[in-house]
Amino acid sequence: MAVPTVLLYNLDNEKGRKIKLLCLTQKLRARAVSPSEYGETVGALAGFGERTGAPYTGPGFSGEMLVMAGLSGRQLDAFLRGIREKTGGTVALKAILTETNMGWNSVQLHQELQRERQAMEARGREGKA
Repeated sequence: MAVPTVLLYNLDNEKGRKIKLLCLTQKLRARAVSPSEYGETVGALAGFGERTGAPYTGPGFSGEMLVMAGLSGRQLDAFLRGIREKTGGTVALKAILTETNMGWNSVQLHQELQRERQAMEARGREGKA
């Protein structure tokens, strides 16, 4: 069984350092993902599958993103609460590793999360109109 893992994207900053420390205190594995690894599936990056060694040379993305894999409900709640408390904010794009998305690469997951976020924002604007 794979260790509960948090994949960190574009968090090579103070916020990322705080999130890594939070993972350490909560016994979660934190793993920074580099753009050269974007060709691998998010499942493999999180330790839930075999890595292919697929190189990635396309355009990456600049926004922060987290992928949480193998966390229990209690761990997930504590982790998300901890991010708000330790960083004073949150990470806009977050995903839980699922059977559906574990075969996607990092760019595919980022694009899907962006679409979902835009759709939620549009619904929010419609509700206020």
